[in-house]
Order: sequence, then structure tokens, then C-alpha cells
Amino acid sequence: MWTNALRERTGRRPGRGDHRMSAALPLLGVRVIELCWVWSGPLLGQFLADLGAEVIKVEWFKRYDLYRTRGVERMAGKYPEFIRREMSHSFHGLNRNKIGLALDLKEGQHREALLDLIGQSDLVIENFTAGTLDRLGLGYDAMAKANPAVMLLSLSGFGDTSRLGQMRAYGLVLSALSGFEPGIIDPATGEFVGSPTFVASDPNAATYGLFAAITAILEARATGEGRHIEMSQLEAIAHAATDKDSELMDLAASLGLPTTFASNRTSVLRCKSGEYLCVAWPTGLEEEKMRDLSDAASAIDLTEAQNYLEDAGAQSVRVIEQASELGTGASRQGTLIPSIHPVTGSEEIVAAPWWIDGQRAPLRKSAPVLGEGNDYVLGFLLDWPPEAREEIMVLDMEKRHGSTR
Repeated sequence: MWTNALRERTGRRPGRGDHRMSAALPLLGVRVIELCWVWSGPLLGQFLADLGAEVIKVEWFKRYDLYRTRGVERMAGKYPEFIRREMSHSFHGLNRNKIGLALDLKEGQHREALLDLIGQSDLVIENFTAGTLDRLGLGYDAMAKANPAVMLLSLSGFGDTSRLGQMRAYGLVLSALSGFEPGIIDPATGEFVGSPTFVASDPNAATYGLFAAITAILEARATGEGRHIEMSQLEAIAHAATDKDSELMDLAASLGLPTTFASNRTSVLRCKSGEYLCVAWPTGLEEEKMRDLSDAASAIDLTEAQNYLEDAGAQSVRVIEQASELGTGASRQGTLIPSIHPVTGSEEIVAAPWWIDGQRAPLRKSAPVLGEGNDYVLGFLLDWPPEAREEIMVLDMEKRHGSTR
């Protein structure tokens, strides 16, 4: 039951924004509700925020994004919980430019607030287990009743119609099930050694999701009608992992492109100098020859090894051993940009990859403190009077829950 207060104050439909500014950022005026956590959904939300959308990330003090404490697990007990949950660099790197809203989706008044907000929004993105929103009374039917033009994009692990749909999914599981996760075989024995745990499913899902999200926004603007778009993260990574090496090589050859590196045959060598090389071997090279070349390259210094391997038809790059090496170079190139977080202070985070009219998409704000935007959303956007939003306000929730988890 959202009010028309914002329309009355601004003379426009809530959530649409001022398109005279769209030359700077293409998604200015688009409002997105993010019901996501961990990696795939938050990365998609960050893509949209980087491009100008107002992304409102919904969490709760007793059920916040797991990445808020990723990498700072050992800090438990050393800092108050409301401080520790703001310290994760992983969370900061996936949630810049967003507004934080604290709502308990199991509580009726909080669900009402969310539906009021959906009434003023263009897109909702979620990456819960399939069926979760329906169980909360927040499925697409409820959203469409609040706003017939809203688009819902669901990024579940297996999709709503899969027999695995009700199972929880994690990136490594999805990569492995899709066939994308490569296995390491001992060339001497032929036995399976392990996996390099190359988690591709999350960023892959965010990329596929971005296409769906922008398409959904365009369709809603054109038709005024919403839809529920479902995307299986497993199917998305399986699509990327489809084994078409021979067809790809034929296509590459027809275009005059090199065809020797269409396979994923790679290895890491330690050179005489103590430095490491990551080597991509050409297709068709026998394993015995690969071992001989590896032994020879390991016995010489890095530069000589690279030249030697190149003469043999392989490509190699030096492995960066220290994070500081990457950080220094990336900072010089502008890949890492300074950010000031209200809790952790100054830090460097990876910049948005888009340049618009010669300018990098800006960092407008750091990752949100949990619930920092409650006053803006409930008070300004929804125009709830103080007495109606008292139970949801951040300071009240912090007092009761924030430091006692």
C-alpha cells in the first residue's frame, strides 16, 4: 500500500529518475531491489549499480549476506559483531554503489514495506533456493499485485522446474556438475589427483543475469508489463562449458586465428630462478613430450624458459606470487581505486570495468553498512510516519540485535 508522496513531491513516477542525466550513466532512474547474497546475485546487483541503477540491497541483522564475514572469521570475539560484519573486503568488492536496507522478510510489517518498495521499482533480483520467496508470501504473484510492471529475475542454482530445484547450491558444486570444473590427472599414473577449484559459475551467472536484467528493464519500459524470468545457474555454466573444441578450431581457422590453444591443457612450472610459469600446451602435443619440455624449462631461468617454451609451440606467463605485485600495478593503471568505508576507513577496491564517454563509471559510495538506508527508504521513498516505521529503524534494531549476535 505504497503512497503517492514521491510522485507528488517530484511530479514523476517513483523509481524512474531524471533521464536528462542518462548520458553519464545509462541506468540512472532505474530502481532495483536486490534479495541476494554471496557472489552471483550481489555481483549482478553491482553491475547494475555501477551503470547507474539505484540498487537497494535487502538483508536482516540476524540473516545478512554471508560474505559480510568472509575472510574475517577469525575476528569473531575480537570485535563487536556489528563491526566485524562490515570488515570483509570480499563484501566491499561486490557491493559498492548500493543502498542497504534491513528488513526481516519473515515479519508481516517488513514484508509490507518490501512490497510497498516494489511498487516503486523496476526490477527485483534474487538468488535464493527455488521456492523461497513463495514460501515467504513474496513470490511473483504478490510482487505483480504490488506493481504489474515489475520484473523479477530469479538466479537459483538449478531452476524452479529441475528435480534438484529445492536443493541448495554453491558455486563449486555447480561448476563440477556442469563439467566446467577441470580435473587434474597424474600423467604418470593416469589417476585423478584433484581439481584446481576454479569457481566460474558465480561470475558466469552474474554475466548471463546482466543480459536478462537489462532486457527485462527495456521490455517493461516498452510494454508496461512485468514478467518472472528464471535462470538456472547450472544451465548457464553448462552453456559456457559446452565442449565444442573441434568446431571452434574450424571456425578459428576460417577466420585466420590461431588454433593451437583451444584446449585447457595447462600446467605450472617452477623455474631455476624460483619463479613460476603458467604454461598452455598446444593441442596434439604428446604427454611424454610435455614432460620433457617441462623438465627442461624447470632447469633454466624464467626468461630463458619462456623463450624455450615458445619455440616449442607453447605459451606461458609468469605467475604473480605476491598480492602486492598485482596491487601495485593495478593501482597505477586505475584498476584499483580508493574507497572510504564508514566503518573500516580507507581501502582500495577493484573499479567498475566500464568506461562511458571516456570516463570510468564512478564509485558513488562504498558497500552499505547493514541497514544504513532504512531512513531513506522507509521515510523518504515510502513516506512512512515515524510511528509506523519505529520497529524497523536501524538504531532500534542495532540496540536489540546488532551487538548480541
